[in-house]
Order: sequence, then C-alpha cells, then structure tokens
Amino acid sequence: MSLPPSQSTSNNTFDDLLPICWHINSCWPCLEKTSARCSWCPSSMTCIPNLSTPQLLAPITNADICPLWSERWELRTSALGCHVSTITLLTCVVSVLSTFLVVGMVVLGFRVGRWVGGKWKGRREGWWRVWRWRFWKAEWARGWRVRLVDVDGGRDEERPLLVGNGETSGG
Repeated sequence: MSLPPSQSTSNNTFDDLLPICWHINSCWPCLEKTSARCSWCPSSMTCIPNLSTPQLLAPITNADICPLWSERWELRTSALGCHVSTITLLTCVVSVLSTFLVVGMVVLGFRVGRWVGGKWKGRREGWWRVWRWRFWKAEWARGWRVRLVDVDGGRDEERPLLVGNGETSGG
C-alpha cells in the first residue's frame, strides 16, 4: 500500500506516516491528528496516511487508499469529519448540480413555449380550423383533426358582393 513518490509532502512519505496513523483505532482521534495527514476507513476501522490533495477525493486518484478496496469511497477525512464520506460528498454535489440542470431545462422549456405561443398568436386568423369526426362514422376513433385552409385566396369577407353591372358574384 505504498503511494507514488509524487505524493509526499514536507519530507513525509507514506511509510513515514504509517506508524503515526496506523495505531489509532477510532475515527475522531484519527482525524484530529495534526502532526500527520490521516484519514479513516470505517469498514476496516483503520487510520491510514493520506497525502492526497484534497484528501476527501483521494479515492479518485488512489484505488488502494483503504485496506479493503470496497470501502475506498467511504473514506472519512478531517475536512468534513467522521460523518461525511467521499461518496456522500459526491452524491450531494451531483444531486445539487442535477437539480440546477433540471430547473434550467424547465425554465428553458417555458421560455421556448412562450416564444412559440407568441409566434402562434401572431398568425392571421382563419389559417386553421379544428373539426371533430362524427361518432357515427367509421373514422370516429381518430379523434380531433386540424385542417389547413388556404389563407391567401378565397376569403369571402374580402370579396365584393356585387361585381360590375349589379351582378352578384357567382359562388
């Protein structure tokens, strides 16, 4: 369980700190050790030297930080105490960021909906009609349909009633 040479601080290596941390068999005394950078592995109940920076994220860079591989994400450090593990911190961060993402997507959805609604209401009247199939027809199960109509030509309101010499428009 030795660390790479790059993980040594102030002339203390993993092997130098091991005798200081290893004999402590309780979480709070392990984390309160100011002369050494120790962390607590709860399942194996061991106090181990932790030279990573930040200590709480040590399992990301060192899979063998705890004696039992399965407990590496349950590492406790002096930064957040004995009640907060690495997995607890990561779960909290991911939950908060996911909440912000979902709220942002909902806000974006409302804004897009308002924009589309404004574009929809900006259309001229009469460009669409809603009609319903009669229940006695064979196609009654199809439900509501939208029928598009020609908006440029054939508007009865704009066509004159009398054309020329008093003749009515044929219709």
